Amino acid sequence: MLVGLFRRRKDRPRPPKVTWERVAFARHEPEADLIVMHLKELDIPALVRRTTMDVPEMLAGGPREVLVPSDRALEARALLDPHPGGGDAGPDLDDGDDWWNEGPVDDGRFGSDR
Repeated sequence: MLVGLFRRRKDRPRPPKVTWERVAFARHEPEADLIVMHLKELDIPALVRRTTMDVPEMLAGGPREVLVPSDRALEARALLDPHPGGGDAGPDLDDGDDWWNEGPVDDGRFGSDR
């Protein structure tokens, strides 16, 4: 009677295995924590993993990886990198007024012979 009490059930459903995918790289722990907080504000679960071995003297220093579940990785990458494709991510300032590319201005005040 007691033998059946301690027997492991084999019909117990198990949760699906979650695979974690790297979406960001941080140079130190505070930077990784900022990324994780940003992701968690947007309801994306995230973990931080040290990429090198743990040395007590380094404390918060050393590179870190930010991991998210693989089904949320695309969304996390889009939130962390709003300008995919590289190149200049700054504002487009080309309004046709290229006064800085016209060369030196010679108005004759400095005695140049040009």
